[in-house]
Amino acid sequence: MVEQIKAQVPGSLNGARFDVAAAALFDGLSRKKIKSVIDRGGAYLNKRRVTLAKKEVRTGDIIELFWDEARSLSERSVKKIPVQIISHQSDFVVINKPAGIPSQATLTSSDETVLHALKAQYPEQFSETELMLVHRLDKDTSGVMLIAKSKTAQQRLEKLFLERKMKKVYHALCFGIPKSLHGVLDWPIRKDPTRTNTYFAVVGSTGRAPRGGQDAKSARTLFQVLKTFPKSRSSHIECHPETGRTHQIRVHLQALGVPLLGDKTYATNVVGHPLAQAATRHMLHAVSLSWVDTDGQTFVFEAPFPEDFGACLHLLEQEGASNDL
Repeated sequence: MVEQIKAQVPGSLNGARFDVAAAALFDGLSRKKIKSVIDRGGAYLNKRRVTLAKKEVRTGDIIELFWDEARSLSERSVKKIPVQIISHQSDFVVINKPAGIPSQATLTSSDETVLHALKAQYPEQFSETELMLVHRLDKDTSGVMLIAKSKTAQQRLEKLFLERKMKKVYHALCFGIPKSLHGVLDWPIRKDPTRTNTYFAVVGSTGRAPRGGQDAKSARTLFQVLKTFPKSRSSHIECHPETGRTHQIRVHLQALGVPLLGDKTYATNVVGHPLAQAATRHMLHAVSLSWVDTDGQTFVFEAPFPEDFGACLHLLEQEGASNDL
């Protein structure tokens, strides 16, 4: 459940840092907890997202904080965020990855990944097993994730991904409604040289040898709008990525003009939208993963919407009549 608090900055706090002012205005919230809300993308000043705790506030400014009590203000290790096992096979494991746990080590943490979480939560099953990533989900993306239990299995399953034999389905809640209700997004993707770990679509450039720089990589996403919410100018979209570029769906949907609800990287320019503060993380969920293995066996795995995704979808539906398509 997303919580919300709101207050106006008095004259006595004019010129104060955002975190100092918020801690003074909201009883029970320390500056440390407010910093965690900022990091989660749930802090706003005059309807604009705040990214720095040191940002100055002025008399009359409106401070708003949005958070999920179970996630944003928790001091828990990611090892304690429940990871559900969907299927445990002889040489791989399929999980329903929760949002908030990185797939792989980061610059600031080498032992706070979904693999460490699995071993910590299921020691009787994985304490003596070497778990290996087959593919990755962004830290705040939830849903079906495949993990190998041996190097041989990892190589076999990675090959199926490279050969595009893995069928991936994602659901996204988005700002805006696309002009076309279905189509193919095949804009190449390249790194943004001005921002760390950020990418952009080279719109107008397609094909296997994309223009837009030597580091541009071809990318292809099929999309289908499932529902539109005209009153709140939002949409529920299903995506089928045929390639696996970093941030691919998020970047392609931004280029389409419908960035993800709650995306702290690719939806920063969304201001004044009625649901701009509805999510504390980007609303992207890996619904299913299916493939035919090398021995001919067919596998299909699905993950239900997590609570926060379902709550946002319910909020969209409450905002006004939806159009099923």
